[in-house]
Amino acid sequence: MKIWPLRVLLKVLELGSLQAAAQQLHRTAPALSMALQKLEEDVGFALLNRSGYRLQLTPQGEQFCRHAEELLRQHDRLNSVVLQLREGAEPQLRIAYDYTCNPDLLLQALKQVQQEFPVTEVIVAGHSQLEALRDVQRGDADMALTPWLPTFQQLADFESLRISDFRLVVALSESLVSEYGMPKSRDELSKIPYILPRELNMGINPEKIYRMSGNSRLRVNDAHTLVQYLKAGMGWGLVPLDLIRREVKRKQLITIDIPGFLDHIQAEVHLVKLASKHLGPAGDSVWQAFAKTEGHACR
Repeated sequence: MKIWPLRVLLKVLELGSLQAAAQQLHRTAPALSMALQKLEEDVGFALLNRSGYRLQLTPQGEQFCRHAEELLRQHDRLNSVVLQLREGAEPQLRIAYDYTCNPDLLLQALKQVQQEFPVTEVIVAGHSQLEALRDVQRGDADMALTPWLPTFQQLADFESLRISDFRLVVALSESLVSEYGMPKSRDELSKIPYILPRELNMGINPEKIYRMSGNSRLRVNDAHTLVQYLKAGMGWGLVPLDLIRREVKRKQLITIDIPGFLDHIQAEVHLVKLASKHLGPAGDSVWQAFAKTEGHACR
């Protein structure tokens, strides 16, 4: 069964006559009539009741048309996919992000990809321990949202865009403040249980940063689990400020500043790809969205 007769049938039904359909489809009315007759021969039953002033569907024709409409929609979608792939749209766009970075930073750019490149399947994967950056290095991701230090340039020939600041702060829940009071010194902080990431994603050993025994330690593997445990009052911890802005605004978490303790731990959040990586149209759309916001790329 060919697609063209189905389009003829639906156009005739839409406009109500062979003549009107022929004008829109740039064919003659007899040619459309022959196409419909051939379609009825192929299916083995009458689709149209021709006894009245206007062509109407038979009961079998009504059922047939419901499926024909869906088939044509799928056919049009397939043609759109073929056209976009022919013009160079990538079948997949792989984006990695580090759990210490807020994935909301990607939302607007990804919405644009959904609208402009529906043929491209976007795969977003979260990682701990700098695995997002390593995925780019190995070619397992097209780009990554990751904490960035200039020394990372030694790992590979990266190209990067500065997206936002990356600042680590000490935070705890209001329930812990109610229980222990607001810590104003290192000694007071050491009396409160604390939560350790297994390893900070910039090669920093948290044990060497904290240098205190504390009443209790709880170790977690990623920043999102850390935030959840902080909110639950399991202890205080060092966490990226960008991940807890909402909780701080709602007063679910409180940031504390103890002079001389864990000061100035900050870096930047970058969107990173290999300099040699040629992005397809969807990937380039994401990259340019951030390049326009920042105004320049950082190498």
